[in-house]
Amino acid sequence: MMQAKQVLQARYQLQERLGQNAGRQTWIAEDLETKTRQKVIVKLLPFRPQMQWEELKLFEREAQVLKHLKHPKIPQYRDYFSIEDRENSGLTWFALVQDYIPGSSLRQMLDSGKRFNEDEAKEIATQILKILIYLHELSPPVLHRDIKPSNLIMGEDGQVYLVDFGAVQDRAKAEGVTFTVVGTSGYAPPEQLWGKTVPVSDLYALGATLIHLLTGTAPADLPQHQMRLEFRDKVNINTALANWIEQLTEPAPEKRFVSVKEALEELQAPTHSSGEINQPAGEKVNYGRLILLSLCATVLSGCVVVLPLIFLPALLSGNTTKTKQTEAKQYVSAMNKSQQAYHLEYGKFVTHDNKKGWDKLGLGIKTETNNYIYSFHGREKAVFNYAISKDDNLKSYVGGVFVVSDIKGEVNTQAIVCESNSPLTIHPNEPTYQNSVVACGFGTRNISK
Repeated sequence: MMQAKQVLQARYQLQERLGQNAGRQTWIAEDLETKTRQKVIVKLLPFRPQMQWEELKLFEREAQVLKHLKHPKIPQYRDYFSIEDRENSGLTWFALVQDYIPGSSLRQMLDSGKRFNEDEAKEIATQILKILIYLHELSPPVLHRDIKPSNLIMGEDGQVYLVDFGAVQDRAKAEGVTFTVVGTSGYAPPEQLWGKTVPVSDLYALGATLIHLLTGTAPADLPQHQMRLEFRDKVNINTALANWIEQLTEPAPEKRFVSVKEALEELQAPTHSSGEINQPAGEKVNYGRLILLSLCATVLSGCVVVLPLIFLPALLSGNTTKTKQTEAKQYVSAMNKSQQAYHLEYGKFVTHDNKKGWDKLGLGIKTETNNYIYSFHGREKAVFNYAISKDDNLKSYVGGVFVVSDIKGEVNTQAIVCESNSPLTIHPNEPTYQNSVVACGFGTRNISK
C-alpha cells in the first residue's frame, strides 16, 4: 500500500490520497524536480494476481492516448512508469502522472447541495462540447466513454475540465475488436452497455450529466419511458433546452445529433436563450401556433376573434369536400411558413419528421386528422410538406420551400403549395426549382396566393 510522503521515481512525493477504487489509487503529489514543487495527480494501478488483463490494457491505453492530447481543458500528461513496492505491498505498480487542476468535481458540488441553473448547465455543456469536438476530430477520433459529474472538474478559474480517460477508446483500434463494457450506469448509453460505442455515445453521457445537474437526481434513479429518461417534471427550463437534452439522450444513437458540432450549433441557436419555458406542471403556450391562428381571416369569412388552435379543426370539420380540403390547404401553407421562419432564424430547415421536428416547427397541429395525414421531409436546400388524403374523394397537397438566391447573391426562401389535379391518397409529385423558377410537379397545380 502506498503511503503519504512516499517518493516515487525519486521525483513524485505523495501528499494526499483522493480515492481508491478496485485497488486503484489516486493521489495528489508534489513534483520535486520543479522549483515550486508543483502539484500533480498520480494514478496508481497495482498488478495483482487476480487482475484481469483488460484492466492493465485500459490503463496503458489511457496513458498512450493522453500522451498525444494537447488541450487546455484536459489535464496534461506528464509521466508513465512502473515501480516495485517490495517493502509494503510486494506488488508492481503502474503509475500515470498528470497536471493537477485545483477545484471541485461537479459530483462533489452536487453532494454538497449545489443545484445548477439553466445558464450554468448551458455554459458547462458548451465547454464540454468544445472539448469533445477536439477529441472527435482527432485522427483517429478519441471517444471518452465515461462523461459524468465526477469526471468534470470546476476549476478555481471557473473553467470546466474533462478528466479520467480510463475508459477512453481509440477508434482506430476499435475496428473488429471486442472491448470490455465500460462506462457508468445511468450515464452510459444503451449501445455502450451492449459493447458498441460511437461518437454520439459521448453526447448521451453529456445529456445524462446535464439532467443530473439540473434535477439533482442521478439518471439511474429517474423513471424511464421506452428507455428515455423522464426529467421534464423536475426542471423549470427553456423548452428548447429541454428538447435539446432529450435529443442528446435518445436511446437510439441515430436519433441523436449527427455530430458534436451539430449539437453545439443547436445549443447556441437563439431559441435556447429565450422563449417558452418547460414547466413541471400546468399548460404551456406554444407561440408558433400564431402562424396558424393568423390564417383565421382566410379560413372563416368575417372572423373577428382569434380562437385557440384547438377549435380550428372543429370549425373546418364540415361535411363538404371544400371545407375538408380547406383544412389541408391551410395546414400545408402554415407548415411552409413555419419552415421559412425557421430557416430565416437558423439557416436550415427542419428535416426530421418526428416529435422533436414538429416541436421545432411550433405549430401544434395534429399529424393525423379525420381526413388527412400530415408529414414532411427535406434536405439541405429544400423541404416538402404533405397533406395526404385518407378519403378516395379528397385531393392531396404538397408544399415546397426552396433555398434561392437573388441577383445580388442574397440567400432567401421561396414557397409553393400544390394541389393534386384529382382525388389522391398517396404522395403527390414534389414541386421543383429549376432555372430560378419554382413549379408544381406533374399531376398537380399551383394554388399559392
